[in-house]
Amino acid sequence: MDDAPNLRFALRYRRTSLIDKTLLKDSSARRKSFSAALQQFEEQMEAARIVTSATRPINLYYGLVQAGLAITAAYTPGNWSFGKHGLKVVDMQPDLPGITIRPDGDGAFQYVARATGSEQLADTVSLGELWASLPVLCQFPLKGAASPIALEFFSDRYAESADRTEYGPAYFRAEIAMNSDLPEQADRESWYRATMADYPGMANAQLWGDSDTAFRESRKGRFLVAVGWPVPRGKPAPDISEEEIEAFFDRLAPQYRFEGERFLRPPAGSGQTPPPSPLMTWWLLLYTFSMISRYQPRKWAEILDLDKSPNAAVVQHALEMALAVLPHLVLEALDKEPILFGRPLRL
Repeated sequence: MDDAPNLRFALRYRRTSLIDKTLLKDSSARRKSFSAALQQFEEQMEAARIVTSATRPINLYYGLVQAGLAITAAYTPGNWSFGKHGLKVVDMQPDLPGITIRPDGDGAFQYVARATGSEQLADTVSLGELWASLPVLCQFPLKGAASPIALEFFSDRYAESADRTEYGPAYFRAEIAMNSDLPEQADRESWYRATMADYPGMANAQLWGDSDTAFRESRKGRFLVAVGWPVPRGKPAPDISEEEIEAFFDRLAPQYRFEGERFLRPPAGSGQTPPPSPLMTWWLLLYTFSMISRYQPRKWAEILDLDKSPNAAVVQHALEMALAVLPHLVLEALDKEPILFGRPLRL
């Protein structure tokens, strides 16, 4: 199913429907900028659809900047406009996964991150780390990258431990998918501790069962790990509301674009700070791609060479994905709430 027409309609409808719900109602300057910026976002996305990958990052990035301006016009009190990127590519010479980006003052990235409630970029981060942290995109890894990836996450309602007493603890329960071979049984607990150390939200989690029962192979090259978190205050399971369950999993592994599609994301950069939101992570990727394509066109052409570059196919695929993903994430940012589609067909 092609959702592009519905997304286009929804974004156009927001040109009037958001006025009375936001800061737009109090300022004609905001309203005019909001309208013009969303028009430019739409036209840049259409231009990106027409051109090849040689130029597409430029249209995608500058279209996203215009969408960001619309978001800040609607929601940022005081000074809502910006005149710089707020980012800097440190060095374009390394291979693609090793190219690094850092914050640079207070510009578009910082303004839009604040307006959307995203984590900021606190330090230098590599393009490989950003790529690996993005749901779905991480399933098409960059050659030469070795960063922890976003993991598929299947939430449950709650569960009770086998030795639970009447007033014993209840647990939130989930399964985490790993696209690799199942470790040998003797190595599973040490593997679990080492792997989950890269995911801040897993600090209080424990294996749901032993090294045998907590792990199950779903198919060749893919296995699931069952984990649990004690419910705060030892609340009995029957007293846990649906809202509490949903809020717990939304904080830990928010749904991404589709109903039930949750991802546990690793931090980006040094430390254990959560990564920027998917919208702002795409922003960082596209900023970097646009800078390479503009200022290092020969390098960009080499990256896109399907006959020579091991990353050409996945980069071109990512740029095609962006055509569908960005309008969806922008619409969510404008509405300030998730907008989830039905689950996609899995072949």
